[in-house]
Amino acid sequence: MILNLAPTDVTVLIQGENGTEKESVAESIHLHSSRRDRPFIAVNCAAYYPRSLLERDLFGYEENGSRQKGCLEKTDGGTIFLNEIDEMPPLSQIILLKFLETLEFERPRGEAKVKVRIIKVNVRMITATGKDLKEEVEKGTFNEELYHRLSIINIYIPPLRQRKEDIPFWVEYFMERLAAENKGVVKRITSKAMQFLMDYSWPGNVKELENTIQYACLATQDEFIDQDDLYPRLRDEVTREEKGEIVSFEENEKRFLLKILREESWNKLQVAKKLKISRSTLYSKLKKYNLMTEPSSVVEE
Repeated sequence: MILNLAPTDVTVLIQGENGTEKESVAESIHLHSSRRDRPFIAVNCAAYYPRSLLERDLFGYEENGSRQKGCLEKTDGGTIFLNEIDEMPPLSQIILLKFLETLEFERPRGEAKVKVRIIKVNVRMITATGKDLKEEVEKGTFNEELYHRLSIINIYIPPLRQRKEDIPFWVEYFMERLAAENKGVVKRITSKAMQFLMDYSWPGNVKELENTIQYACLATQDEFIDQDDLYPRLRDEVTREEKGEIVSFEENEKRFLLKILREESWNKLQVAKKLKISRSTLYSKLKKYNLMTEPSSVVEE
């Protein structure tokens, strides 16, 4: 979907729980677009107090003879990402709606005598929220017309607990990035440690996983990350869940497939023989659970 949307200038609304890396999706759309060589600026609408400061940061201002460009001007030619758009004040919502209709705005002025300055920019807008924006419209806390303008295309990012097959690839990415930042060797993770990560529920989503990997990399000087290098609370919760958790048939089937894949070193022919099923049936199940490939960062003990 990212690759399909990237060449266009359509506005995109990204929805998902906190920590699901909505900004990563927005930046990926930008990096695959023709705007990739122009700025990508992310603005968190909930980070301003008082909220009126958000308007100044977006549109800039002129005051006491000085002129300050806002994020929209700085992003000219590129992509602006407005996170937690639901936190935008009602007046700012109206101003943003007017801007989206014309791609023009008046820079706020602190002095009445200052001549009105109309600014025109060429930006692509991507927004995100952790709430159901349609519900916010029904509550009267979000402008309905602005909602329709922003949500021409919706991308919903499921929480990490619903896409656990992504975990090994995020782990590999985070370890490679940490190694590059610290100019060190890329660590690898044992299968037991990976199983703990796969069994954990991840209430903090991808952001919590990133923090976990960072902690584990710092907690050990060894090349391999073992389960003892993970947060103690994570290990305790997984152990608790294993003792009393009732899981679905699909979750049990997925865990069982992962176990057999590891035992047979991801040799799918051997796995099919061991399970006494046809290769086509095995491939159908592997595709269902997105288990077609083994991440290179996982090592068997």
